[in-house]
Amino acid sequence: MKEKEDGVYVYADESGHSGKDIFNEQSPLYYQGALISAGDIEPIVSPIVAKYCDDNGLDRLHGFELGEQKVNDLCVELLDALRDADWQFHYTIIEKSYIAPTKFVDTIFDSYDNPAVHPLWYLTDLFRHTLCILVDDMMEGDLDKTFWGYFLADDSDGLIEVAKILLERAPFIYDPRACEVVMEGLSYAIDHPEIFTLVAAKGKSAYKKQTPNIIAFSSLLTATHRFCKPRGLGVKVFVHDQSDEFKGTMREYHNMFFGVDYEEDKFGGIPKFEQVEYDLGEFKLESSKKSPGLQVVDLFLWLIQRDIKDQNLLLTKSRILENADDFRISRGMSLAIIKARQLQIMRQEVTPEELEAGKRLNKKILKNQMTKMK
Repeated sequence: MKEKEDGVYVYADESGHSGKDIFNEQSPLYYQGALISAGDIEPIVSPIVAKYCDDNGLDRLHGFELGEQKVNDLCVELLDALRDADWQFHYTIIEKSYIAPTKFVDTIFDSYDNPAVHPLWYLTDLFRHTLCILVDDMMEGDLDKTFWGYFLADDSDGLIEVAKILLERAPFIYDPRACEVVMEGLSYAIDHPEIFTLVAAKGKSAYKKQTPNIIAFSSLLTATHRFCKPRGLGVKVFVHDQSDEFKGTMREYHNMFFGVDYEEDKFGGIPKFEQVEYDLGEFKLESSKKSPGLQVVDLFLWLIQRDIKDQNLLLTKSRILENADDFRISRGMSLAIIKARQLQIMRQEVTPEELEAGKRLNKKILKNQMTKMK
């Protein structure tokens, strides 16, 4: 392998492509995987990939074409070859239909736009995910699909019609305070639809920014920062499997957002953003035929997706997961975040001084809300 000072290399591939179609029952999950390494892994993996392709008359490796046993043998050989390399496998899993309720929350309950929503309910993990779960519960009877169609069309009138239906259902929310927040937020949105700026239809490709593909791409940009920062390295090359539909949006995100990193708040509140100081590298979209690195990602990602019973495959999968980092968007993940944040808060000791400071801040926030609403 080249020296680590050469920089970080990223090879990324996706599976379960959806675009706007987030309700395809045949493909409920979207996966993206990436191999991030200090120094280029292609000189290590290329001989293994090339030999297998030559021996079997293949132009590239695809996990779904090879089957479990062949993929397992190849992955074992690749993992052994990468034993001394500094690498990480980042993967994203998105429950595609869950994008609809989360986008509704982002549109209606964003406290920057809707002054009836206390910032605590939108800007902290615990309460924002609570809103997502509540909206998901209320969007029964294909209301989520109805909303998604209106959202992609930038149909404000349709969006407000969905809000009215949810307002009728909101009184059945079990928690009194959550019920109050949802009803006040929906009521204000219905009475003031002009405050919401919809952007999904602003331009031919604007909708792409709302899709699982770009959401996952954003998570990969963050994961790359997490890899680079502790190593003091910049990015040398960022290679993504070619995507005709999303290539422009990916380039835009790489240029505009990759230069900004953030530090998470320990309680899941507003993160602290900062400009990165290292090189962001060259962004390339390539066919996997030309990139052994992308073919390795394809195999690893294929194995990650599998519900495996075979012990040999389980062992190989565990070797990948030992060196992996994940990002998930799903109803189950929202519930897990809610439970984890509740436990964190219950265990946190609060001094009388901190309690009084919190009360003063809350009074100030409420005063600002009332001013905006008037």
